[in-house]
Amino acid sequence: MTDVQLPNEDRDPTRPWLDYRGTFELKPAPRRGFPSGDVAYTADASMPGHWQEVRERTAEQVQAAVASPASESAIAAAARAYLDGEPDPLGAAAVFQAAAGSTSLYEVSKDYRQFDAWIHEHGAEFATRALMRQFEIRIVSEHTGKVYAPTRYRPDSPAFRYATEQPRGAQWTRTEQWHLRAFLAAQSESDYRRYRAVLEPFGRNHQQRLARAFVMPTERDWVDAVCAEWPERDMKTWHDQYQLTAIAPSLELLAAAGFHRAPSHNPHSDAVASLVEAFGADCAPLLIAALEVDTHEYIGDEGMHVVLAGLPSDAVADYLLVNLVAERTGPFARDFAERFPRRMLRGLARKAPAASPSLRSRFAHLLATSPMLEAALPVAEPEVKDVIDRLRRLDGVPPEAEALPDFLASPPWKRKTAKRKHPAVEVAPLNGSDGLHWREGEQDAWRDGDPIQRRLADAAEPADVLASLAKAPNLHRALPPLTGVAAARLAADWLVRLRSTSVSVTAWFDRHGADAAAWLVPDAIGKAGKQRKAAEAALRDTARRLGDDTVLDAAAPYGEAAVSAVAAILAVDPLDLDGRKAPKVPAWVEPVLGTPVLVRGGDARLPRSAVEHIVGAMSLDSLAIPYAGIAIVKEHCDPASLAAFSWAVFESWEINDAPGKDTWALTQLARFADAGTVERLEARIRAWPDQRLSKRALNALEVLGAVETEEALRAVHRLTRFRGSKAVKAAAENQVELVAAGLGLDAEQLADRLVPEQGPAAVTTEQVQRLERAMADGRTWTVAEFRERIVAHPLLWELARRLVWQADEPALAFRLAEDRTFADVEDDTVDMPDEARVRLAHPVLLGDALPAWQRQLADYEVLQPFDQLGRPARTLTAAEAEAGRLTRFEGRKARTGPLHGLTRGRWHAVRQDNWTRAIARRLPGGGTVEAALSPGYAGGPYFDADEPQVLETVRLPEGPLDPVAIAEVIAELEKVAKD
Repeated sequence: MTDVQLPNEDRDPTRPWLDYRGTFELKPAPRRGFPSGDVAYTADASMPGHWQEVRERTAEQVQAAVASPASESAIAAAARAYLDGEPDPLGAAAVFQAAAGSTSLYEVSKDYRQFDAWIHEHGAEFATRALMRQFEIRIVSEHTGKVYAPTRYRPDSPAFRYATEQPRGAQWTRTEQWHLRAFLAAQSESDYRRYRAVLEPFGRNHQQRLARAFVMPTERDWVDAVCAEWPERDMKTWHDQYQLTAIAPSLELLAAAGFHRAPSHNPHSDAVASLVEAFGADCAPLLIAALEVDTHEYIGDEGMHVVLAGLPSDAVADYLLVNLVAERTGPFARDFAERFPRRMLRGLARKAPAASPSLRSRFAHLLATSPMLEAALPVAEPEVKDVIDRLRRLDGVPPEAEALPDFLASPPWKRKTAKRKHPAVEVAPLNGSDGLHWREGEQDAWRDGDPIQRRLADAAEPADVLASLAKAPNLHRALPPLTGVAAARLAADWLVRLRSTSVSVTAWFDRHGADAAAWLVPDAIGKAGKQRKAAEAALRDTARRLGDDTVLDAAAPYGEAAVSAVAAILAVDPLDLDGRKAPKVPAWVEPVLGTPVLVRGGDARLPRSAVEHIVGAMSLDSLAIPYAGIAIVKEHCDPASLAAFSWAVFESWEINDAPGKDTWALTQLARFADAGTVERLEARIRAWPDQRLSKRALNALEVLGAVETEEALRAVHRLTRFRGSKAVKAAAENQVELVAAGLGLDAEQLADRLVPEQGPAAVTTEQVQRLERAMADGRTWTVAEFRERIVAHPLLWELARRLVWQADEPALAFRLAEDRTFADVEDDTVDMPDEARVRLAHPVLLGDALPAWQRQLADYEVLQPFDQLGRPARTLTAAEAEAGRLTRFEGRKARTGPLHGLTRGRWHAVRQDNWTRAIARRLPGGGTVEAALSPGYAGGPYFDADEPQVLETVRLPEGPLDPVAIAEVIAELEKVAKD
């Protein structure tokens, strides 16, 4: 190896600013005795002209403040004197504060400096006094006494007031004292000492004392006073904190003041720069602590990491290493290693023993790819060398496996194979006209679905719907019942091309099975092209799920030549690439290839080459069409280590900006996921929409839905109630519906099966809400289902035993006794056949028996999980039933806010031209109640919540009405509509 000159990592305690070796330019607040203070100060000669412009712009407001009866007379007199040309510092401060509050200084000059204008006007000492006197004044509204803050739409008149001992808020000109500090830092020693006397009187309130210490941080008594009172301050603005960091003579004094982190994690901040200049690497813990707080700053492409990577600190080394994934510190850790290799080696020695396998792999990769670390290793301490040696040898990990399956030892893309030819067989489709195949009850359910589903359910032509789907795959939920060649071609195309439609495509192939294969045979054996490729893939996928014979039988009506051609398609080795490009291991995977992947039994690990082949298999796999090599990997390898490696691959993809061409790194999680993967992926799905990564969240939801575990299905079901993204919520609902339909269940029946046996309070709350919704919707269970899913369930039993139930055979109400038998209102045990149906009782159905049930639950001191027996039991009057309207509400008034609040539940807004003219509620079993409003309100969130609305009519649907649904509608409207 060529000689590498190791960098000097030593520190100079007398010159802490030399600790910083980074390339990012820091700009601290000028400090006397430090490099930042060795710059001569020149007052900008253009500022007097700018000050004159400001005064002209704001003359009316300043005169109003001077003349205001609400102004302090002494300040008004001083302001008047200054305006008359006298060098009055208090008057100058007051005039400037009023002017700065009335116009934009930035519009006058992007680098406006009032301090410089005052220097040219009456000299530096006058400018210093005027600047400091600003902290004695507050400009307030003449009318309210609150902060003066006029706008174009809300003009105001200013007045002068003295500030309190603890003034709240920041100054209009938060950078003026920065200029005074720069001016003083450059003064000769004699002039500097003279300004001590000039500034001595200005300690009237804590803001003035802070500014005084900031401009002369060498004055220890002033600094100590500020630090001593800091914990008692009731308000600490960011600017105040910036000033404190720039005056402290020691980190111990900052800690005593309760200051334990930098106020910013922006490297452009002078607070960060001031800490680095004054304390060097010792300030690193404060900079790291700042990263734990979101300061809502716009930082751009550079963050605190660029500064940390330039500081020779053990704390920085540890932070960069343990956050390679969580904070994406890899590039900065590499920079740190090049500048401070011996310190980084010691950090690796500290962190490697307790690191996870994938993090240890990243450590080893950093070692192997950093020439400076290699060069520093010979001079490292013996204990460091020992840990590094064990890290490289994978100490504590089982040895490499001696025998491997052929696929892991030499996969197809590592071997040369002859290209296969599939001659075309021209046949015409048989019985492939467009049609529909509904499951029981599905068409009625779709009438309350989304627009495309309603359109199909209401007898739209299948060909028209297929044309819509071809143009807009986002409508894929309408695909499953469609039949025929056109639907099959669309499903096959989406199968190989669109991951976003995979749930509906899978449901379509599951539903149509052999028929789907028959419709696709002509394309699969026809002319070469995309259509043939898609059909071939679909036939292989069907054969994988239903068997080769099913597909060959589907081809039989097309003749022997067709059967032979299909047999050739199915005979292709599922491990072969079949025209696909040989996979390559992306560079971003390299750091985790050292993660141990164990064989079954855990007594050996795969060699690195075999791990690379697993990555290749991952890249060939898709959610719609599994790659056969994945099954071999899962059969041969330890599931826990596979899940860990799978997640490490995903993390590596994510922290490297998630390259779009490698989205397989996300989808492969479905093949190897364990409970931990499901939990972490659900958390990311919830977080990504707020990071403008909604598309990735939807893709991850599909991955979650493809994980064939109960934990994953529960996670998808939880996301049906996710409020962070309407798109994610809708996609989760779609997945749940399709999974339920595939099992012959509805969504609520599936939800019953997913209730955990125990869980946090949130789980219990969710089940309470489900039960209340079941009562309102009139949901029923067979007695057999009720015993299995409700009575026998540990969590649901605790809720169900505190409720009253009803059966239809025999027709009676009952509750659950302590021994889990059924008891009537007289506490007599009742028996029911398994086929009888059970529902939650509603007061409107209990009728005259309601008081008896209320007394019984009171006697037993039963606290119901929701208001069941105490809710209103309203019914239609004869006149309302005949009129088809809830006439009791007509003409009643309601506030807009509570009315709109109903749309967060079961009601929805009826809008026309973005104007809500009514609210409506769908009833279980079909039909809609609609309440017309006058005058209505704006369609978005911008409306007056207190504006009164008149309920003009509340129309009922035609046909029989469920009394429970009507009772709930009446109760909901009664809450918001007053007589």
